[in-house]
Amino acid sequence: MRFFRSLFFLAVILMAVSPALEAQDGNATPPQWGAFQLQGSAGFGYRFTDVKGYEPMFMELYNLRKGPRLTEFNLFGKTDGTNPFADNFSMSTSGLGGDPYPSGQLSMSKKKVYDFRANWRQSYFYWNQNDDVLLPTRNQTGLTDNHDWATVRKVGSANLTLHATDNLRFNFGYDRSSFTGATYTTFSPYFFGDAGNFGSYARANAYYVYSPTADYNNRFTGGFDYTYKKWNFHYNLGYQTFSENLFFENITTPQRAIDTTTTSTADQLLQSAHWSDFRELKTPVSEFSYNGNPTEHVALRGSYMFYRYRGPATIDRSFSGNSSATNPYSVEESGRAEVSEPNHIAEQGVTITVNPQVSFDFDYRFKKFTTSTEGMFYSLYQGTTAYNEEVQNDWNDTLHQIEFSATFTPKSNLIVRPGFSYYHSNIKMFEDGTLDEPRSLVSRNWSPEVSVFYRPTSRLSLRGNIHTYNRSSSYTALTPHTDFTTRLVASYRLSDKFSIEDELYTVTQKLLVTKFRGTVRANTITLNYRANDQYSLFGGFTYDDQLATGVIAWQRGVPSPQDISTGDSLRDQALSRVWMAGLEARPVKNFGVRFTGNYVRTTGLGYEDGINPVYGPLTFPYATGSVFYDVPRVGEFSVDLYRTYYIQQIVTGNNFSANMLAIRWLRRF
Repeated sequence: MRFFRSLFFLAVILMAVSPALEAQDGNATPPQWGAFQLQGSAGFGYRFTDVKGYEPMFMELYNLRKGPRLTEFNLFGKTDGTNPFADNFSMSTSGLGGDPYPSGQLSMSKKKVYDFRANWRQSYFYWNQNDDVLLPTRNQTGLTDNHDWATVRKVGSANLTLHATDNLRFNFGYDRSSFTGATYTTFSPYFFGDAGNFGSYARANAYYVYSPTADYNNRFTGGFDYTYKKWNFHYNLGYQTFSENLFFENITTPQRAIDTTTTSTADQLLQSAHWSDFRELKTPVSEFSYNGNPTEHVALRGSYMFYRYRGPATIDRSFSGNSSATNPYSVEESGRAEVSEPNHIAEQGVTITVNPQVSFDFDYRFKKFTTSTEGMFYSLYQGTTAYNEEVQNDWNDTLHQIEFSATFTPKSNLIVRPGFSYYHSNIKMFEDGTLDEPRSLVSRNWSPEVSVFYRPTSRLSLRGNIHTYNRSSSYTALTPHTDFTTRLVASYRLSDKFSIEDELYTVTQKLLVTKFRGTVRANTITLNYRANDQYSLFGGFTYDDQLATGVIAWQRGVPSPQDISTGDSLRDQALSRVWMAGLEARPVKNFGVRFTGNYVRTTGLGYEDGINPVYGPLTFPYATGSVFYDVPRVGEFSVDLYRTYYIQQIVTGNNFSANMLAIRWLRRF
């Protein structure tokens, strides 16, 4: 963070001194820093936020906090080649100081000597639905079963290329990512070897626990790029590490399950719960790729990647409580395992260009993922061994993928691209050397596709595609047997000032085993009008109809009730309409206004097992209005006003309204 604080002060200084760097005759000249000519921009702002209602829902959708921020900073420098260290450099950032997706980039280069690039970005994720409202399904609180999180993902990289010759370059890279933050989830006190009566208690009780997360990835690589005539070769060799830490513990002591409407949970209190789960995997990295043209009409490409993850995995848990008023319990369990995951990924492709009107593409991919886990697991229940076993699990997942496509251009305004894909997946699971049939599956998938682009006139263009998936079998209950997707886009320019575009999108999915059927029917129309450089506006409307029906088959308990008229135990429908509009006007020099707005209205209900729906109609508009004025030699000042509200009709516990006001100053130099 020290770097970004320094960057903030640098931006303020540059904004302050840049007017002094301009020529006295009023014509702006590029600022100088040594031999470098500089140009760029820096923006500073302050946001005011006023939220009424359930603020965590606002954070989930926007996560825009009040306070100061460096909205943007861009600095570019170049020389005429006389500087011995660099020919040019650039530095840019956006969203620093409280926005949900800040980022930064830095680059420097010297012609035929080196290129250096560094990137950083950060993403915040927030989820905290209102768990204190009564649901219409029954007299029970717990909208999302008490699953909440506030986490951040950070991704950074630094890459250096050294130019040894015109044809040979050496590459060095470092990549790091992390995922950390606070999460809250629910825990049921299962353990290895639990008895049937204890399993019934565990299934009926879920306890709210605090579970911080901390995952880290590090990757170091070095390699080369070599060019020989019409061939390019690339190779990376390196090392990669991954560590995952999972921990949770109970919130209070003693603690009642989240289902407070069941009277028995009052006597089934959790005294303590501790869970520690750790995994660390390390692997060498070997990546090779090439492309080239052996003849004028043939282009080849290929790659091979190898990883072999290895490392320990541990788990330690202990919990105690009461399964009834007179039955206390205590459990301890632990596991130690060694994990090995060798992965092979190979690709080979060829493009054959018969003539400018006809070409063919053929690609073959082979992927083999293997996971072997050997470990010892045990548990103690009431101080007595309940489970003690050495386990050997092996997963083998092999995928063969063939893709073929052709491109036909009979006319300059017509392109037809038919294609076909074939996937052969073979998943085998072995437990202690014995094939586990329920968790093993051979699946074959066929996927024909065709896309077309046609421009009959200079003002009208049409493009679309049809894509289908046909699977011989589904590995999960969420994977459809058939998937038929179409997309059609028509664009028409009525004049040099006015254009219209319409997009139609449809999806039809089926899974015969569960009688699942899902459909999507969506259409979006957009209109753009640009009167001149001072005035422009746009408008649009989206219609989106989604429907899913099927039969739910529970593994335990009473079979799900079904709708007599349809035979379905699941019916989820959402009909959404989105209105969009915007305009920009610059009636006088240096002054302008902007407006953009969306109005979302969703209707439809979700039924499951014949109980009352929780999710249904909602209204969600949001609009932004901006006024800006560019003061010569000072900068552009702007005021942005945001207005939004969110209303759920059935469960109102998440509803909110918000006003945001941002004042910004942007200085270009």
